[in-house]
Amino acid sequence: MSGTAPVAPLAAVPGLTAHHQPCPGAITGFVFICPGRFEAQRGYPCAAGTGANLARALAELHRRDAVRFASPHRADYVVTNAWPQVEYPALTGRSVPTVAEVLQPANLERLAAELAGLRWVVACGAQAHAAVRALRDAGRLTADIACERHLSQRSINSIRAGADTAGRIAHWCAAVLQQFSPGVENAPQIVA
Repeated sequence: MSGTAPVAPLAAVPGLTAHHQPCPGAITGFVFICPGRFEAQRGYPCAAGTGANLARALAELHRRDAVRFASPHRADYVVTNAWPQVEYPALTGRSVPTVAEVLQPANLERLAAELAGLRWVVACGAQAHAAVRALRDAGRLTADIACERHLSQRSINSIRAGADTAGRIAHWCAAVLQQFSPGVENAPQIVA
């Protein structure tokens, strides 16, 4: 974990792709739906607005629960997607895969390998929820999971609580934390 050390640029992460940011030794990870145009351009998952909202959420999650979210830096987490293929209308005619595609055995095999060893996983968006639940139900994911809306700005703006992005993300973070099992050893009280 980086703690107070400088954060390496994402481009320096070994194995980094547009759909997957590995982090050997991580205990928590995030699953989004699929990479899009900005991820393809920048070469890492959760670029642009979704990445900015992930950074905001990590700061808040770390402040509220430093056991599960031991760092405020995204490089200290596995960040991946339920579907590895880049999807955006100008390229593929759509922005997300179908749930049936996400649930294909080969795709679930890939995702299970990317999430192996994690204790906590946050699934962001309907296709990510479906994939993570399928892995859990098949006994291929033992992590405690939370399923919450996507962190795109459009999705965050649809949260009725909070007067601005920061308030809506704080609400999103509270919803994530409420879904995790309470019996974490040495877990601090969750800060409101």
